Amino acid sequence: MKSLFCIMLLVSGAALASGLTTLESSADGIVFDLSAPQPVFRTLAIRGNNYSVAAIEGTENVSDFSYPRMPVYRAWLEIPVDAAVEVTITDETVQNISGPQWPINPGIQSATKSESRDAFIMEFNDEVYSSGTTYPEQWVRVIYAGQMRGRNLALVEVLPLRWNPSTNTCELLAEATISLSFEGGDLSATYANANRYFAPPFERMLSSMAINYGTFEGGCDTPPAPYLIIGHSDFVTTGMDAFVTWKESLGFDVTMVDLSVTGSSASDIEDYVLDAIENWPDPPQYVLLVGDTGYLPGNAATTYSGVTDLYYVTLPDGGFIPDAFIGRFSVTTVGQTVLMADRVIDYEQNVNGATPWVQNTCWIASNDHSSVSEGTHNYCIDTYLVPLGYTYDKIYPASGGTASQAVTSINGGISMLTFSGHGSTTSWGDMSFGQSSFNTLTNGTMLPGVLSHACVTGNFAVGTCWAETWTRTPGRGGLWFWGSVPNTFWDEDDIQEIGEYDYFLGQGINWPMGFLNGGKMAVFIAYSGGGSTKYYYEGYNLMGDPSVQMAIWGVTGIEEQHGSSVPNNTSILVSNPVRSAAVVTLNGNGPAELNVFDLTGRLVATPYQGELNGSQVLNWNASDLTPGMYFLRLAQGSEVSTARVMVLR
Repeated sequence: MKSLFCIMLLVSGAALASGLTTLESSADGIVFDLSAPQPVFRTLAIRGNNYSVAAIEGTENVSDFSYPRMPVYRAWLEIPVDAAVEVTITDETVQNISGPQWPINPGIQSATKSESRDAFIMEFNDEVYSSGTTYPEQWVRVIYAGQMRGRNLALVEVLPLRWNPSTNTCELLAEATISLSFEGGDLSATYANANRYFAPPFERMLSSMAINYGTFEGGCDTPPAPYLIIGHSDFVTTGMDAFVTWKESLGFDVTMVDLSVTGSSASDIEDYVLDAIENWPDPPQYVLLVGDTGYLPGNAATTYSGVTDLYYVTLPDGGFIPDAFIGRFSVTTVGQTVLMADRVIDYEQNVNGATPWVQNTCWIASNDHSSVSEGTHNYCIDTYLVPLGYTYDKIYPASGGTASQAVTSINGGISMLTFSGHGSTTSWGDMSFGQSSFNTLTNGTMLPGVLSHACVTGNFAVGTCWAETWTRTPGRGGLWFWGSVPNTFWDEDDIQEIGEYDYFLGQGINWPMGFLNGGKMAVFIAYSGGGSTKYYYEGYNLMGDPSVQMAIWGVTGIEEQHGSSVPNNTSILVSNPVRSAAVVTLNGNGPAELNVFDLTGRLVATPYQGELNGSQVLNWNASDLTPGMYFLRLAQGSEVSTARVMVLR
C-alpha cells in the first residue's frame, strides 16, 4: 500500500513548477505561458483492483475526494481586496491522446490516526466514473483563501489533462497563454492593508509564496515587532516580568494585559485581540496567551467539538489563515509560568547554531504501515537535515526502536524531536512512550522543539495533556510542543511535516509559528483548501512562545527581525516595486549611510555614504539584485530609519 500514500513534494509558490512560466505581472493581473509535457500513466493496485496514476513532469495531483487525481500546476497569487479573478486562455494547443489502461485513481479520505492507515475511505464520483463526464471541466480554477496579514490570497490551479471515462481518451493542454485579470478590486484598500499590516516575519512567508508578491505595496517604515501578551492575573502580574524585559531587549514592543482588561470569556478575548490587529497603530505580530483553559479559555472550533486558539488571531476576511502568530503558555501556577518563561530566555540567551547539541535530532515513526511514516521522516532528513550537517537518531519501532532508545537520544541533547504515529492525551503509541518514560528524561536545559503528528496529544482542554507535560515539567521536556486537539489523519500529517521542515530548514523561517503555519499551508495546497484543511488549521496549536528564535545548526546568533522603535528625524521614501533602478529620497542632517539587506539579513549594497542636509534624492541601481524583498536601512548617528522594496524582473 505504500505507493497509495506517496509523499507529496512541496513546490514553493515563488518558484513556479516547470511547465508554467510568468510572462507579465501587474496590478491588473498576471499572464502565464503553459508548456505541458506528455503524461505518463502507471499502474497502482488498491484493495485488489488496478487503477492508473496520471503524472506530468513538474506537476502535483489534485486530491478532491472521489474525483480523479489529475495532474495540476499550482501558484499562489496576491489579488486586490474584493477582486474576482477572470481567466482567459489563448494560443492553446490541445492534443488528443490515448487514455490509461485502468480508471484513474480517485482522491481518498485519509483514515484518522485513531484507526489503522488501511481504514481510508474510497468512493467514486458517479458523474465521472459512472456517467462518464469528462473531468476536469475547466483547465483553470481559482481558490480564494482570504487574507494573510492584509494580503488577499488566491491559489490558482492549472489542470492540463482531461480524462473522458466514456471513451477512455484524454485531452492535453500542451501549449497555452493563460491570462488572469483582477476584476472589481479595491486598490486603495489593497495598498492600505499592505502598509498597515506590514510585518517582517509575515513578509518572509509571503515572499516565498506569492509569485507576484510586492505588486500591491508602497514603501513604508518597518515598525518594531508588536507583541501582545494576555494572561490570567495570577500569572502575568509577577510571572512574566522577566520575559517581557527580555523580549523588549530584543526589539519587541510588548503590551501585556490581564483578563480584567480584555474580559474573561473567549469572545471577549477574541474581540480584544482582533480589535488590536485591526485598529491599534502597530498591529500585534505575535500573541501569547498565558493560562490553562481553566484560567484563560480556548476558543471554539467549528470542524470538531473542542478548543482552538486559531480564531483569536483570524480576522473575518473570508478565510481561516491567521493574521498574527499565536502560542500559549498553558499553565496552572505562577511557578509553571516562570518555568516556561525562563526556558525561552535561557534558550535565546545561550543557544545558537554552534551549541553542540543543536546538531542532534530525534525521529520517532509509526509501527502502522511503517514504511510510509518512516519514508516521510527519511525524506525530511535527507532533504533538509543532511545538507546542513545535522545528525539524527531514527527510533523506528518496526525496526526494533524502543521508548528507552528515544529517552537516551533526548537525554543526550537534541534540538528537534519529531514524532509521527498514534497518540493519546497522555502518551505516544507505537512504542508506548508515556509518563513513565517521560519521568526518566534528564535533558535539563537541552530543550527541543517537539513536533507531535498524532491524535489528541495537544488537547489542552483536558487535565494535564501530553503537550503540557512536555512544556511545564521542571528538569525535563521541551521548549515548545506542537500538537493536535482532535484526531489527526495519516496523509495530512505526512504532508504537514514536510511543509514544516521545508519552511524551517529549507527556507530558514526559524520562529515556531512561521514554519508550523508553513506546514498548514502545505495542507491547504495539497487539498486545494478543501477536505480536512480547515480542520487542521483549527486542530494544531502551539504550546509555547510563537516568536522564539530556533537555532539552526551552523548559524550563530539571533536574527534581527525588528525595526527601531525610537522616534527620529531621518526617513526613507523609495519607489516600489523596482525593476532595474529606483528613486530613493533620504531625509536627515549629518553624516549618514544607506545600506541594503536581503531577507536573510545579508548586506548586499551601500548606495549612499555622505552628509545629509535636509532632503536628498538619489538613483539606486538594483539591476544586479535577484528578484525578491529587500530592506533599506538609513543610519545617521543614533537614529535609524528603514524601508522595504520589492525587486522584480
